[in-house]
Amino acid sequence: MTDPDDYYPVNTIPALAWALDLYFKAGGAFKEGGVVELVFPAGAHKEVMRKKGEHEIILWMSKKKLYLRARCNYDKACSFNSDRIDGSDREALKSLPWDETNDRSFFIAMRKWLIRLKFDFVTLIRALNTICDRRVELPLTSKWGRTFKKFDEYRRHKWPEDATTDNREKFLEEVLVRVSFWIQTAAQVKALKY
Repeated sequence: MTDPDDYYPVNTIPALAWALDLYFKAGGAFKEGGVVELVFPAGAHKEVMRKKGEHEIILWMSKKKLYLRARCNYDKACSFNSDRIDGSDREALKSLPWDETNDRSFFIAMRKWLIRLKFDFVTLIRALNTICDRRVELPLTSKWGRTFKKFDEYRRHKWPEDATTDNREKFLEEVLVRVSFWIQTAAQVKALKY
């Protein structure tokens, strides 16, 4: 079983929620309308060793805030089900059953969801950069002894050549990956500010 502090969603979603708060305060564009959910498959509901339905963790935005919940599509009384959780609450997100979600597709799904919501790209990237500096005690020294003065220094390390602002989807995905590991690194050395 993975340590809850190591799950990609636990490290990415709160940072994104914090960044979106900043994004909206800066007047970032967003067209509210309808519920656009992002569904993470999280295994199957089984009874007597037979698959009866699906378990899912759902992420959505309502009134410019991120929320999540775990849902069983088969049984409303299933212990998998959870109440609505504020996306900015990292500790609460650790309580969700992330074990059977697909780590490999997480960042691709997040990137596609953010692109679909049509946020202003530059403002969103700036908000993510800013929040990573504000929510972490700087300079940040990792548990391996490497020190970074700011998130941007960490973000640019081993940056792929094809992740340019001309390829916004790849660029955004790379930023999300680095945000996740930055928050995880800060949490490991107790440098994360709540």
